[in-house]
Formats: sequence, structure tokens, C-alpha cells
Amino acid sequence: MLTIAIVCGAGIATAALIADQVREHVTESGREVQVVQATVMDLLSNDFEADLVVSTVDLPAALGIPRVSAMPLLLGTNAALTFADIDRELARLEGGGAR
Repeated sequence: MLTIAIVCGAGIATAALIADQVREHVTESGREVQVVQATVMDLLSNDFEADLVVSTVDLPAALGIPRVSAMPLLLGTNAALTFADIDRELARLEGGGAR
């Protein structure tokens, strides 16, 4: 099962709001994906594992995990954009699509 980490500065309220939206989206799309909340500091831990990060903060490519911006979900401006990015990355990770 793939894991999506929802990352914001503190990993509490904002991440919870976004995590609920992402869980609803992936459930409606028929995917079985684990959605967890995390902080930026969690990403630096050697124990941190996720297949995709959906984040409200800019993260370096050196992280080595695909990243999707959560700002449209947070601001309520264009959730479809973030969901399309998530779907594309999950399809790529599942081996069903090219990047």
C-alpha cells in the first residue's frame, strides 16, 4: 500500500484539514492509500517513509520523494489541480503511467 504524507510546518491543524481532503479524494477514486500527517522535521528523520508528499511548504528535490503542492487545497482555489497531480504521481508509482 502506498503512503501519502501530508506535510505542513507544524503538522497539526493545516495537515489535518488537507489530509481529510486527500483521504476523501483517494477513497472516491477507488485507491487504497495510507494518508499520514507529518512535519518538515519528520522528513529529516532516517525512519521517515512515504511514497508521495503533499505539502504546504517548498521542499527540496533532494528529498528523493515526489512532491505535490497542497496550497490549492489550503486556499480553496483549485483543488482539482492538486488532485490531478496526486493522481498522476500515484499512477506513476503504481506503474500505470509516465511522469
